[in-house]
Amino acid sequence: MRRDFKKLNTITLIVIWALYCISLMLPALTTATGDKFGGLNILLIGWLGIFAGMMSAASWYANLFFIYISVQTFKGKRTDISHLFMLLLAIIAFFPMELMLDEAGNTSIVTEHNLGFYFWVSAIVLLSTLVFINWILCRNRNTGN
Repeated sequence: MRRDFKKLNTITLIVIWALYCISLMLPALTTATGDKFGGLNILLIGWLGIFAGMMSAASWYANLFFIYISVQTFKGKRTDISHLFMLLLAIIAFFPMELMLDEAGNTSIVTEHNLGFYFWVSAIVLLSTLVFINWILCRNRNTGN
């Protein structure tokens, strides 16, 4: 039974990572100036927004939690609370935000979430759901139900 559980976790993680990789290849955000930002572009430079004082860039850090939680889940370790932080950071991306357009500090408001954004959110929600299901199943197994 435990072996099948690990196999199911692995298959689910592969599907989740496929969604995440697809999100990197698609346009994720459109700004008021009409510029489209791809998921990979946001992944590579999104962390810089925090230095420009843009708290909306905090949602980028959900990617770090995503990688950490994926690895820990694959290893069979528990990540009880970290998936909630990941979800919280990802939810921030739904609020109005600014993106830096260039190194001069010019910014633009995000006016549209594109398909890549929704693939990214789907991967995060599915990973969080997997962690929650694992937590429930492990808790039931430990209590003998």
